[in-house]
Amino acid sequence: MQHYVNDIETGDSEVDKSEIAACDRLEARHPDAQIWIVRIGSRHVCRFGGRSRRPA
Repeated sequence: MQHYVNDIETGDSEVDKSEIAACDRLEARHPDAQIWIVRIGSRHVCRFGGRSRRPA
C-alpha cells in the first residue's frame, strides 16, 4: 500500500510505502510542514496533523 504525504501549506508531496519515510523526506524540505497522509486508493485521510519529536 502506497501513502501520499502532502504539506497542506506548500502543496509539496511525497509518495512511499512507508509513511514515516515519506514524512521524513517532506519534513527535510519543509521543517514546519502541516502534513496530511492518504493511502493511495482510499477516499479517506489516513492521518493529519503534526507528530512530536523529542530533542536528541
